[in-house]
This record gives sequence, structure tokens and C-alpha cells, in this order.
Amino acid sequence: MAGKFKKTILLDLDGVLNTYDGKYDKNYIPPIKEGAYELLKELSNGYKIVIFTTRNSLLASKWIIENGMNM
Repeated sequence: MAGKFKKTILLDLDGVLNTYDGKYDKNYIPPIKEGAYELLKELSNGYKIVIFTTRNSLLASKWIIENGMNM
């Protein structure tokens, strides 16, 4: 098989990429955590990044796009 596959890193959204403090609101995802964008940008050079969340997929997708994490 031709080509090289990237290894995958799985990251949780709440508390890892955002400033989640334990107060869950199903209609709101807290702001991006300081340094999270830079971390993903760096990791995306060598890895496939998968963001995991149990939140509503449309809300999570919107948050990811608004924070420029759809690299």
C-alpha cells in the first residue's frame, strides 16, 4: 500500500480544549482554553487529530469551526 498513514491522537473537548469548569449547559460550550489552538496546530503536522465529545454534534462542530480547529 502506497503512502504513509498518520497516527491518531484523540482529545476530549471539555476541560482539554475548552475552559470547562464542570457546570454543564447543553446549549453552550465554554471558550477555548489558552494554548489549545497552538497545540492542535502543532500536532496536526504529524498526527491525525480526532476530537471526542458527548455533546450535541452540531453544537460541537460549530464550536470547532468558530475556533479555527477544523484543520
